Amino acid sequence: MVSSNWSTTLIIYHDRNSSTNYTTQCLFDITAFLRYAGTLTVILGLIGNCLSIVIFSRKVLRSRSCSMYFLALSVSDMCVLIGYTIENLLFYGYGIQLLSNIFMCKIVIFLIYASTDISNYFLTLAAIDRCILVSHRTAHYRFCRKPIAKIFIVIVVILFSLINSHFLYGFRVDSTGACLPAATEYVNFYVHHYDSYIDIIKTVLIPFLIIFICNIFIIIRLTRKQSFLSRTASTRRRRRRLEKDRQLTGFLLLTSILFIILSLPSEINDFLRTSFTHQFQIEYACQLWISTTIFIFLHQLNHASHFYVYTLSGPIFRQEFHRFLCQYQHHRHPPSSHQKSNFFEHSHGQSATSRFMHHDDGDEQRLSFFLK
Repeated sequence: MVSSNWSTTLIIYHDRNSSTNYTTQCLFDITAFLRYAGTLTVILGLIGNCLSIVIFSRKVLRSRSCSMYFLALSVSDMCVLIGYTIENLLFYGYGIQLLSNIFMCKIVIFLIYASTDISNYFLTLAAIDRCILVSHRTAHYRFCRKPIAKIFIVIVVILFSLINSHFLYGFRVDSTGACLPAATEYVNFYVHHYDSYIDIIKTVLIPFLIIFICNIFIIIRLTRKQSFLSRTASTRRRRRRLEKDRQLTGFLLLTSILFIILSLPSEINDFLRTSFTHQFQIEYACQLWISTTIFIFLHQLNHASHFYVYTLSGPIFRQEFHRFLCQYQHHRHPPSSHQKSNFFEHSHGQSATSRFMHHDDGDEQRLSFFLK
């Protein structure tokens, strides 16, 4: 069997505060993996995040402050996937270079770093929101509210846009059309400081520590309060509200685990690559290329999988998704006049019994009120 050589390009970090694109021949075609697996991930991720935006915007969920954070998280995840598609997937998977334009070079690099930070800190805010909700009886009335969530969302977007604004002037397009850090001082700052330890501390370690502490506290409080909440939630409305909060907390726990497992390897890889010698990077260029590609793929998988985590883990989310599909189908295929008349007769026939049903519900509510 004759093996083929596949051309690949990797950014090589030099000891003299510079970086260049290095092209070599590898025996394995990581491009095919990136093309098919990466394309599928982006397509499913964009569809899933669009559906998450629709579901969390519905009346049943959008009243919760945590739902606002998940809604904003879906928007920022879409930005991450779009930036990844332009920078990595199109170039390394399909040979389409869009970053040879100076405007696209600056904007896309800024979009990737800023939206990644924003996504991680939206998840952090959701963790803090859930932690306060299950721990403080009075504080959550001031903090866990929809208007407060909107304010924090705006603050996070502005803050991390400013923190990552240096990409708008620090990157350039070289003579070969590659999008790289500008010369001299900025290369030293980006290669040996920002992309090595500042980014991993800011983007992963700080959110990880906050989310980890909040999740441990949430789990402890929920295990202690679960039986108590079940006993005190006497009304159906209150039980449903508590169930929403419980499932939103479940979304948070699963999403946090995915964030740690899928995002941390990529950041560690970026840190290690800056510490390798130039000769080591040349000698193991193919191995570094495949590991970097897989870690980037895992990082994007984190931002593409949230909708499917919500769907698998949350009955209320699935119910709202099903209702959305039914409404969409209803708008596309409205019922005929005969079906409408049958529905009217059916609902009219039930009007007498509905009075007794409402009367029974009222008696149950009054009884539960006196038993409190």
